[in-house]
Amino acid sequence: MMGSRKSGDKWLELDAVVVGIKREGNRFELFVDPDLAFDYRRGEDIPLQDILKSYEIYDDAKRGSRATDILVKDAFGSSEVFTVASEILKHGEFKLTHEQRVQLVEEKTEAIIKDISKRAMNPQTGHPHPPDRIRQAMDEAKVTVDPFIRVDEQVPRVVKALLVIIPISFESVKLRITLPASFAGKGYNIVAKAGVVKSDSWGQDGSWTGLVEMPASLRQALYDDLNKLTKGQTRIDVVR
Repeated sequence: MMGSRKSGDKWLELDAVVVGIKREGNRFELFVDPDLAFDYRRGEDIPLQDILKSYEIYDDAKRGSRATDILVKDAFGSSEVFTVASEILKHGEFKLTHEQRVQLVEEKTEAIIKDISKRAMNPQTGHPHPPDRIRQAMDEAKVTVDPFIRVDEQVPRVVKALLVIIPISFESVKLRITLPASFAGKGYNIVAKAGVVKSDSWGQDGSWTGLVEMPASLRQALYDDLNKLTKGQTRIDVVR
């Protein structure tokens, strides 16, 4: 039978793992279920009561040394265990199994590829790089992906490495778009998804005109979508 002991109004199973974080020069740790903590870190909605193996915050969990409420509140702005636990679980460090780390790296890699493919283009052709080309270039450049660092923080470093392999540009373009009244509603939704509407106005005839800023790599796709919708009745001008 699995061993356990009472800790913080909960029976602490001895197969629990430690998640820790350093704040304000001090260490804060939790005992957690490793699989549930992993799923929570990946964004799944799991009750903290199920994840925590002890309702205590420690400065050294393996020694059973509890952090004082004063230090916890100074570091996190609260000493309430579930509030602090959420922060530690989202941003702290814990040992992953090999399979968990591989899964997290693959998920973060795909997110980075999607971000670059959506926003960047090949300046030589004016078209986006297909995701498979970006993935191949990342392999060739031996890019490493950190599973715990946000996509937007890793993209600049990844792009810098990719520039050795493929040309990449994050240029944007401003377009003035006019949609006829009969297609204005659906057309506006297409435009708003492609870029940022800086200003717009409605004509007396029900037509819509807007100034839109968007990644240059998505311009051709927007042209195609709007012309297909309006049967060529869209007016699009590049604003210099």
